[in-house]
Amino acid sequence: MRIKRYNVNLFSYFRNSELAGVSVSCILLTAQILSGCYSFTGGTIPPHLKTITILSVTDNSGLGNPRYREILTQQLIEKFRNDNSFSIAERNGDAQLTTVISTITDATVAVGSGEIERERKAVITVEADYFDTVKKKSIWKRTFSTYQIYTVAEGQTGRDSAVESALKLMSNDLLTAVVSGW
Repeated sequence: MRIKRYNVNLFSYFRNSELAGVSVSCILLTAQILSGCYSFTGGTIPPHLKTITILSVTDNSGLGNPRYREILTQQLIEKFRNDNSFSIAERNGDAQLTTVISTITDATVAVGSGEIERERKAVITVEADYFDTVKKKSIWKRTFSTYQIYTVAEGQTGRDSAVESALKLMSNDLLTAVVSGW
C-alpha cells in the first residue's frame, strides 16, 4: 500500500484565519506607534525658553531703504506674537533672534532667445542667529533666501512691492526655523 503525502502551504492554510488577524493587528499597532513619532511643529523649542527678544533688523544690502528693515522687524514681531510659541520681550529674553538683510538683488526670471525681458525677481538673502541667552550658546546660525517675481513694466513700484512681499515670506521662514528647528 502506498501512503499519499500532501504538501500543505501553511501560509495559505492560515491566510484566511489566525494569520490574517495577527498580520492586521501588527500593522495597526505599528502604525499607531509610528504616528506618535512625527510632528509637524517639530516641538524643538527648548523647554527653558519662554521669551524671545527680536532685535531690530540690520540692513547691509547697500540699498539704503530703511523701510525694508522696518518691515521685516515688524513682520517678525507680528508673526511671533500670533504664533504664541514665545512671549515677546523687549530686552533680556530667554532667547534672542538677530537678523541681518545681507543682499537684495534683481535677477532675470527667464528669457528665450530674441525675447524681451518681461519678468524679474527680487531676491532677498538674510543671515539670522537664534541664540539661547540662558545657556549662553547659539542654537543655530543660518542663511535664508527667498524671492518674489514682478513684471518689468511695473518698474520701481513693482520691485518695491516684490521686495516687501519677499520680506513677509522671509518672516514666515524665520518663524518656522525657530519654532520647528528646521
